[in-house]
Amino acid sequence: MSKLLISCDDYIFRYNGKYYFKSQEWHDFYQRYLRVFEELRIANRVIDEPELKNGRILVDDPRVEIHPLPIFHGPIEYAKTFFSAGRAMNNAVVGCDAAVLRLPSTVAQRISKQVIKAGIPYATEIVFDACDGADTANSLFEKVLWRIIDHQMRNTCAKADGVACVTEKYLQRRYFSKKPNHFENHYSTLNLDKSFFTSVRHYPDKEVLTIAHVDLQIGLHSRKGTDIIIQALGKLKKEKGIIVNVKFAGDDWDGSTEKILNYAKEHGVDGQVACTGLLSRAELTAFLDNADLFVLPTKAEGLPRVIIEAIAKGLPTITTPASGNPELITADYLVPFYDVDTLAQKIELLVTNKAEYERVSKQNYEHSLQYEGSLLQTRRDEFYGKLKSIIA
Repeated sequence: MSKLLISCDDYIFRYNGKYYFKSQEWHDFYQRYLRVFEELRIANRVIDEPELKNGRILVDDPRVEIHPLPIFHGPIEYAKTFFSAGRAMNNAVVGCDAAVLRLPSTVAQRISKQVIKAGIPYATEIVFDACDGADTANSLFEKVLWRIIDHQMRNTCAKADGVACVTEKYLQRRYFSKKPNHFENHYSTLNLDKSFFTSVRHYPDKEVLTIAHVDLQIGLHSRKGTDIIIQALGKLKKEKGIIVNVKFAGDDWDGSTEKILNYAKEHGVDGQVACTGLLSRAELTAFLDNADLFVLPTKAEGLPRVIIEAIAKGLPTITTPASGNPELITADYLVPFYDVDTLAQKIELLVTNKAEYERVSKQNYEHSLQYEGSLLQTRRDEFYGKLKSIIA
């Protein structure tokens, strides 16, 4: 029997003494490790919920063990729980035969010290470029913090038995192992079933087209470029008389919906902007099916799963040349962050040119097929199998 320790930037929820996954999607995410390992210990932060939210999935698999860690959000709260978190992490490795650390993650990074000290085989899964995080940070404090995280990630990867990145080439330039006989792979976190993929789009027969934009949490002036899209729509309306709608999907933790709608009003496009809230998998499918194009003017990413989902639906997509985005979208639809003029021009081209719309849709959809779930799962199984094979 082999037990794997997994730690990542995720939350487990507790209600009436029982543990729950955030959603069905996260339940399925952890199941991928049990395809290779017989048992799984999840060491993540735990949130106590006074009322169980819709969509939570009970952790009732006897092969899965939850190792609860104190909840904190951000560096200030982490500093307050530093010692209690450390005590909780001390025993996380005991009894485990191997570990997978998904980085960047404050929890997984700190647990890596226990893993290395215990001498068990471990692999890292890299989902975001901390160096990009530093380059696009809004404050000196954030820049310094991301530089520290980048340094820690490089060191942890350098000693790992295996390193897998969500990108094919981009993240590998910085995060790699120096250990003899190490192994590597690449695969997206996403696990899209064949049924999710649709087909190439025909140019929409409608008067006003709608942009889709998806994030876990919406924010007005975030690194996802919400405000940039609104500015571009205002420019198109004012200068060209072109009306394009946008729908922002994502959780609202801090009253951002009101801020976004007020910002839209300031730019004269208040009737063109809507916020849907956080969507379930089924709701996301319908959301993308009903959209006409996808726009994500982001500052930094790993390999954005939302773009893979969008192109799997045949949506013409505009994003930035940040991080792994060029592996998904061709250069003609990569627009520098804050370049409102060029973003507006690209949106105009897609909504007014039938031939270009259908060309880009075909190009994107055909590229998306290489991210079909079974293909990625084969690479994951191979990667985890190599980790399991070196257990003493």
